[in-house]
Amino acid sequence: APISPADFIPVAEETGLIIPIGRWVLKTACAQMSQWRNKNLPPVRMAVNLSARQFADPGLAAQIQTMLETDGIEPHYLEIELTESIIMHDVEEAQRKLILLKDIGLRVAVDDFGTGYSSMSYLKRFPLDILKIDRSFVKDLHQNRVDEDIAKAIIALSQSLGLRAVAEGVENETQRDILARLGCEYYQGFLFSRPEPPALVEKWLRA
Repeated sequence: APISPADFIPVAEETGLIIPIGRWVLKTACAQMSQWRNKNLPPVRMAVNLSARQFADPGLAAQIQTMLETDGIEPHYLEIELTESIIMHDVEEAQRKLILLKDIGLRVAVDDFGTGYSSMSYLKRFPLDILKIDRSFVKDLHQNRVDEDIAKAIIALSQSLGLRAVAEGVENETQRDILARLGCEYYQGFLFSRPEPPALVEKWLRA
């Protein structure tokens, strides 16, 4: 039976297995993009979450660049997602590493924005592309004005900084419509698709 990431990721982090798992995920993402390209499917951007241990690896940027070159993937098709707590753990080191990742040509997203440090100063210092509105602010949009105000503020902040706002956990049309009214243009969640194996994604891409 499938095991939820909520169950195995904490164990992998604690044991250090998150390093080889994370490397496998990055490698698999690049290989999958290469397979779809070879089948003449429309190019898609792949987003990969990085763990704190992965981000701390001094060889991360070089590893990613090698994977991209091996599979012939243009860097802008790979998006790296990091939580606020990861990049704020050591601001100077995070800034240096993010610059290396951006120099390769990757896109960088802050995952679960609004639930961690939420320091406005890092938005100015770090080379970011995307802020992802945490699902906790999306879930009760239709009945919680505070959540709507927070989502509105994040969207406005993203726009003023030239970043893309992506709403996470969009599960129904009411949430989508409210977010659209607030100026959000990008969404992810079960309203659009549940996690699917590559074969089903291929059918969607062909359509």
